[in-house]
Amino acid sequence: MNEQVSTKGDVYSFGVLLLQMVTGCSPTDEKFKDGTTLHEIVGRAFSKSIHEVIDPEILQDDRNAADVMERCVIPLVRIALSCSMASPKARPEMGQVCNEILKIKCEASKMLAR
Repeated sequence: MNEQVSTKGDVYSFGVLLLQMVTGCSPTDEKFKDGTTLHEIVGRAFSKSIHEVIDPEILQDDRNAADVMERCVIPLVRIALSCSMASPKARPEMGQVCNEILKIKCEASKMLAR
């Protein structure tokens, strides 16, 4: 978001990439021409209507879609939103992000084992 290179900038980029992956949208899509950001749209939908912004392809072939949504997708969105905060100080450290993603991976592995 500015020209200064930092690890917090990398965290921001990772957050935006993760938002792109779970929504199937690019921050350069036409719907963002009015100045609204991908982070803002997902953030507004997060607590009430998260299903509306998640790419339906993610859950298409999963018979446990509700579990996947609750245990994997929503936690990934939470991470993506925290990483893509406007203020670098509000963003987590990448080590913390890595730990959270490993927890999600473990949950996904448990679901696959059932």
